[in-house]
Amino acid sequence: MMIIKIISILFISIFLIFSGCITVSEIEKNDVIRDEIIIGISYDVCGFHPWMESYDVDTMSINSNIFNSLIELNNDLRLTPALANYWSNPNNVTWRFFLREGVKFHNGYNFTADDVKYTIDLIRNDLSNDLMTLLLSVKEVNVIDEYTVDIITKYPNPILLNNLVDIYIVSKNYQEKSIEKWPIGTGAYMLVEYVESEYISMERFDDYWREQPDVKRVLFKMISDSEIKKNALLDGKIDVSSINPIYYDDVQNISNLKLKTISTPTVFYLGFDCREYNSNGFGEDKNPLSDIKVRKAIYYAINVNNIIIEELNGFADPASQFVSPYIFGYNPKIKRLNQNIDYAVQLMNESGYNNGFNITLDCWDSNNTKKLCNNIANQLSEIKINVSVNPLSLDKYYSTVPSRNSSFYIIGWMAATLDGGEIFDFLLRTVDDENGIGVCNYGYYSNPEVDEIGRVISYTMDPWERQKLIHLGFKIAMDEVALIPLYSPQMNFAFFDFLNWNPRPDLHLKIEEFEILY
Repeated sequence: MMIIKIISILFISIFLIFSGCITVSEIEKNDVIRDEIIIGISYDVCGFHPWMESYDVDTMSINSNIFNSLIELNNDLRLTPALANYWSNPNNVTWRFFLREGVKFHNGYNFTADDVKYTIDLIRNDLSNDLMTLLLSVKEVNVIDEYTVDIITKYPNPILLNNLVDIYIVSKNYQEKSIEKWPIGTGAYMLVEYVESEYISMERFDDYWREQPDVKRVLFKMISDSEIKKNALLDGKIDVSSINPIYYDDVQNISNLKLKTISTPTVFYLGFDCREYNSNGFGEDKNPLSDIKVRKAIYYAINVNNIIIEELNGFADPASQFVSPYIFGYNPKIKRLNQNIDYAVQLMNESGYNNGFNITLDCWDSNNTKKLCNNIANQLSEIKINVSVNPLSLDKYYSTVPSRNSSFYIIGWMAATLDGGEIFDFLLRTVDDENGIGVCNYGYYSNPEVDEIGRVISYTMDPWERQKLIHLGFKIAMDEVALIPLYSPQMNFAFFDFLNWNPRPDLHLKIEEFEILY
């Protein structure tokens, strides 16, 4: 199931709950030594590496506590060595990694170059693995010695290091010898127990190669209702929470609470089935969404500032393109189209849809998302497009949109590589599932010029040339309204002051980064 970094970004709710559940007024410094926390998450994990069914933010966040990669992102989203101490380039298609010695897996096995080769080969040869797209450029992996490994690419790859960030290393010996699917990594925490849709229990790994974290035990508990979570925070039953924007005012003046707001490299879009015939929702009839003028009319009909104010309490920034300004390749010359109902109506008339049409907007079933989509539906009614909002359970959404069975949908994308080139490989290039290209192009958008730009970007090493190509490709795809960008969300987190924590822009909840102050 191809589900990549989608929707769960929008209203991720993460909560830490102090074991024992206390009230706000009862919190006193130095009255207890805390070493165990409970974290509330909105959505269940979609499997554990290397058997993940989804490459979404929540799943990767949980797995990041169990596993390490060769290279990781720090809190400032900068590449930093992890299982690889350092690396070099003997030539323009060879990346030589010098591995960290003395690292152990949770079962006691030593980490070596064999594990790196095994992991990369396992992923890149598995078409069903969503991570495979990150390794399209890899030709082969050669073990030089126990702690040196070469990754040979088919062509020069300017962002191989970025791509390796999400390739968590597994144990070759364990994977080949064990018949059970239990995640064994080198990360700060070991999986203790997992009860689907209820909780994930982890315990600190005492032989972790980095400094020992403060938190000894952690429980990720699935809690989906954001209002219940907010009330639990106010009652002192939980210690940390992402705050739904509509509840921000409820928590901002609570004593003993810290409140932090971060921007994220995430963009939310509206997507459509772009096929002219045999499309979802219109069958053998002509699909109005295949007409660029209709897609542009939808864009002009939307007042995103109204959505941000009314549905997100102001905690978002309007988006003009496929990536946020944090991402390499962002094109400052692409401006967001301002709402213009008269021009939108004109475009509908020119397309022959002066009487409009009916369409279903698929979204995931949360109060905020439904309100947001109803807002969009009301706006589109002004140009006679009758939108039926179709809230789906997360499982149903995952089985509908990524399976390309939706005609109109909302989706979020975080460019995890921090490079706009991934937008082409995942979202814009013509669908070619067998070769791992366009795997998240859920609407069958296709343009040969964009395909060629995406292909050239993948091996162009000069950053200025790459940037020019990305700018050009983004402009072409935006002119054709391949997707309609909506906004980049800001995330609010509240937590009690016995913790010190800086939320990460990539929204990975790494427990080793929590410091217990008292």
